[in-house]
Amino acid sequence: MPDLRTRTKADIAWLVTISAMVVLAGMAYTLWWAAVVRHHGWYWVVPGDTWATVRAAHWVDWGGFSFIYNAGTGLVTLPGFHVLLAPVVALSSHLHLSETAPGLPGPPKPTAWLLVGPSFLACATLPIFAADALARRLGTAVWARRALALGTGAAAWPTIAVWGHPEDVLALGLAMYAVVALLNRRLGAAGWLLGGALAMQLYAIALIPLFVAVVGRRKTAPLLARIAILPAFLLLSVIIPNFHATVHALFDQPNFPKVDHATPWILLAPKLGHGAVAAGPGRVIGLLLAVVVGAFGVRYRSDPRRIVWLAAVVLALRCLFESVMDPYYVMPVIVLALVVASNLGGLRFMGAVAGGAGLTVLTYYRPDMWVYWFEMTGVMVAMVVLAWPATTRQSSREDHDLGALEPRAREAASTVAIPA
Repeated sequence: MPDLRTRTKADIAWLVTISAMVVLAGMAYTLWWAAVVRHHGWYWVVPGDTWATVRAAHWVDWGGFSFIYNAGTGLVTLPGFHVLLAPVVALSSHLHLSETAPGLPGPPKPTAWLLVGPSFLACATLPIFAADALARRLGTAVWARRALALGTGAAAWPTIAVWGHPEDVLALGLAMYAVVALLNRRLGAAGWLLGGALAMQLYAIALIPLFVAVVGRRKTAPLLARIAILPAFLLLSVIIPNFHATVHALFDQPNFPKVDHATPWILLAPKLGHGAVAAGPGRVIGLLLAVVVGAFGVRYRSDPRRIVWLAAVVLALRCLFESVMDPYYVMPVIVLALVVASNLGGLRFMGAVAGGAGLTVLTYYRPDMWVYWFEMTGVMVAMVVLAWPATTRQSSREDHDLGALEPRAREAASTVAIPA
């Protein structure tokens, strides 16, 4: 039986092709949609949140970490992505490219997008490769991995091209690579990668209880230490010079129901004024349930497919308890559910693909908040249930034995633990 964990040149070519398609399709949409579809060629359709991200990256470039949360950036996560983007916006300034200040009118065709846009869209490459790596770790068939790469690119595309949030996409990619490292018992790499995901976007914190459940109590402390180093460094860099604004952004996490999609949880969300509500308290419920899922996951620590499935569950809990939903919040759930479903046969995989497409479309409509929440919840639950894996005792025992080996011996003895 061929080792499905080995990535061939054809695999790499396919993943690079899908990544390039995301970049080209995204730039084509932003530059030509207004002219071709709306017949207004005097402007570009640049994602709405782009310029807030660019402004925050400028503050990093200028050495102004103390202003990053109260300079019109709308930032409600750690500035890990903005540190990565700082050289790009510095080059944009050096080239005198035009851009728009957050919340203010600007040039209809800001030339900085020609540099920033491809940089944003190229971030989709990471989850495309990471989803393939995770599927290979589960022993997924080649045809299913090819389809998975296409589905991952399709799920990541609107997050960047429509909404302008590459940090969410990078967080998912790093989190999936962290899961791969966790399943291979490379706990050091798993901790660093999950810490990197947290530095990009805080929703990755929901995965920590599951990681703790898999590694066990004895190895929890070193794992948590590695996870915490990079986020803690970024947090201290912003909270020391500007405590009040940082706490407000990271713990209240304001969102705007008149701009995005209100759910019934908004009835319990604290009001912050200026039309904003606090999303942070509601997310605590999802985080507490993630701890419960982590405790439940102890019994599946030797079952890779169910570990990945539980990762999809904990990220779905975030969406179920959001007071204000942005459509791209469902993207991590869709991708992880597709990863598991791709290993379960053609019918269930196609069902999961249909569920992911339906969920993506539904989150863009604005019916009554109760209708919106029940539709979103129903489709999401159906998709996650469809991806529930049936695991044989043999596959679980093989993977448990594989995890007990030392790293070098494991590499030499590695086999496909779970058949496609």
